Formats: sequence, structure tokens, C-alpha cells
Amino acid sequence: MIRFSALWTLMAGVPLLATAQSGTVRYDEATRLDIELPPGMARNPAFMANLPKSTVRPVQLQFTDEASLFTQVRNAPEEGRVIAGGEFRTMGGDAVMIREITPEMMQMGRAMGFVGGGASASVAGAFTNLADDSYVEVREFLGRTFRIPTERPTFAWKLTGEAASFLGHPVYQAVAQQDSTTLEAWFTPDIPVSAGPAQYGGLPGLILTLAVDSNRVVYTATAIDLETPVEKITAPKDGSEVTREEYDKIVAEKQAEMARSRRGRRNN
Repeated sequence: MIRFSALWTLMAGVPLLATAQSGTVRYDEATRLDIELPPGMARNPAFMANLPKSTVRPVQLQFTDEASLFTQVRNAPEEGRVIAGGEFRTMGGDAVMIREITPEMMQMGRAMGFVGGGASASVAGAFTNLADDSYVEVREFLGRTFRIPTERPTFAWKLTGEAASFLGHPVYQAVAQQDSTTLEAWFTPDIPVSAGPAQYGGLPGLILTLAVDSNRVVYTATAIDLETPVEKITAPKDGSEVTREEYDKIVAEKQAEMARSRRGRRNN
């Protein structure tokens, strides 16, 4: 494999079919639902077989040569789309049809420990100043929005030597390991912007597809617009500004509160 330090040198020899440094990319963000139910429910094969396996939400990345902004696409027809969901029967015998899983439902499930990935697993927004690497992350948790100014995440990318074509652009595979999380990205030097979906970037080209942690979360570009001008991108202002430590404390305290509430209901 080729380490990140050699990526820019290698890419210098790759012909650029375009030099667009402004545009918008739409992605589908597919999140696997690792649902853990109480033992009584888990033993019901029909119930488990019909639980949703993943959910999809539309997101987008706007970029210029100075900055990038990752956001959710609100009120889109495909928002909350469920994969492999269906009808199942509750313990009381009532039929329930799963048609949509909203971000709020996902957050509640994670906070209560029914859905894997952690209560704050999904990034709602991310702003990156590509000139000085300043970074603001947006998290949404149980109806509240938080802004977290912090250092831009860095990843020890390595090229695998694999190349392909995606949405009409040449793409190259790069992989990285961050703590226990594996990353597999396909980026295009056609769009020489060091950005990508959510908090991910740092490659000599825009990331078009990204698999996180063995496909636990997968970002797949669905449309690339290099024609519509992108206005000056600025950091988000909505929500409460907190440090990473303050945000983690808020999440931990709420999870503990919900766990105590569940135990109280079981003991009644």
C-alpha cells in the first residue's frame, strides 16, 4: 500500500479530466441498525426477521476551494427510508408496519441502548475551512442542536492501488484505520478538493463513496453538480456551542437518566 505522504506525488501523474473546485454532491447515507432487544422479544424469529436492517437519509456536501459544508437534506422524499422493514407483531399480538425511521427515532434508540453505534454516532453537519483546517461539527441529540468547534479530524490514508470509475469520474481506493474503526474511501482527483461526507476528508480529491466500520455506515454519491455556483461557505451558527467534553457529558448524563427510567418501569 502507498502511504498518505506519497499520495500527492502519485496523483501528480494522474491526468485531471476536470478541475472543478466548486459544487454540490448529494449522497445517500445508509446506516446499519444493530438492534438489541430484550431476550423475550429476541427469541421470536418472526419478530426479528421483520425488523428493519438499515435506514437511509439524504445528505449533501457543498464545497469551494476555500471551505466545505456537510448538511442533511431536510424533507426529501427519501428521508428516513427503511431497508428490509415490514410488518411484524408485537408481544400483545397487534400488527405494526414500519414505514419510516426518523433521525429522532434513531437517536432515541441509541440513547436507550436498543440500537448500536452510540447515541451520538451520526454527524448532522460539518464545516471545514480548507485553508487553515479549522472545523466545526454539528450534532443533534434528542431534539437539541450542538456546535462543536474542534480540530479537523485527520486520517492515515493509504492507497491500495485499486482504480475504477464512478458517476463518470475516475476514482481511487484509499483505506485508513482510526482506533478500532476501518475506513474505505473512493475519491476522484477530477475534483481536487480535500473533502468528503461528514467529518471525512484529507485525500487529494473529493470522496465519492465511503464505508465506515465494515459498512456500518456507507456514504454513496448519487449526484454531482459542478455547474451551479456555490456561494461563500460560512460556519454554521445554529445550536449551542459546546466543547467535545461538554457534549459527551450531556449525552452520558441523558443515557444514564433514561437507563434509570427503564429500570424503574421494569420494577413497577
